[in-house]
Amino acid sequence: MFNDNVLFLATAAQIGGVILNIVVCGAAIWKGAHTERVAAISIVIASILSPLVQNWTDWTSPQWNILIIDAANLGVFLYLLVRTHRVWLLFGCAFQLLAILSHVGMLIDPSVVARAYISTLYLMFYGLMIALAAGIWEGRLRDERARVASAERNVLA
Repeated sequence: MFNDNVLFLATAAQIGGVILNIVVCGAAIWKGAHTERVAAISIVIASILSPLVQNWTDWTSPQWNILIIDAANLGVFLYLLVRTHRVWLLFGCAFQLLAILSHVGMLIDPSVVARAYISTLYLMFYGLMIALAAGIWEGRLRDERARVASAERNVLA
């Protein structure tokens, strides 16, 4: 699965991505609402599957299997967006769609430098993590407003 040319945790971008994934997805699973938990679980599953299906023998070629995983992740986010209408999911869907378009760009023009292709995917992942973190914060604010409104109704009743 891994060869000498590519190490899974060799760059600051890779290490930072793993740390960000653990922190943000962990927070979403621990403190997030149902929507954020489902999104975080989807991201964690995609993060585990991606290195397992990545083409390690020719990492400069388009990563078809990761494209499929990213498309499935986009499907989960679109489903959540339609069901919950959360603002952060608009951004999450946008970042996931941009990641898919990066794959498509590599498919259209294989002369795209592999490092640019991979770096773009990392940037889109960081954007997705920021969107999920905003979703956790948005959910906490929503819950707090609901608690305050409920307390005010109880006082007035």
